[in-house]
Amino acid sequence: MESTRIAIATADGVSVCDHLARSAAFVVVEVNSGVPGARATRARGTEACGNHATFVEMLAGCDAVICGGIGQGAAVSLAAHGIRPLVSPAAAGTPIDDALQAWIAGRLATSDERVCLCHGD
Repeated sequence: MESTRIAIATADGVSVCDHLARSAAFVVVEVNSGVPGARATRARGTEACGNHATFVEMLAGCDAVICGGIGQGAAVSLAAHGIRPLVSPAAAGTPIDDALQAWIAGRLATSDERVCLCHGD
């Protein structure tokens, strides 16, 4: 049985956040053999954008994180800790469960492009 723990960045608890650094929380879902299971929400404080250590700590134990965008520094920090950033600009604003189901089905369109929305980079 294949098990994966995936996080979805969210600003409102309902939809995928457009940028990892703007997320207020992460919905973490345990997926076993393609079936979503246990779910938990990990809320962020008011840390400023760019505090990569916060993301790494919050996403500890996760295999990947879905977000609409991410800065290069955050992507590198997460990858160094074994957390794969799944950047999906098309998923930004979509319901969390829709993005999760698209990922499970292999239909989540991702991008290798890294754009930090906080600094206009």
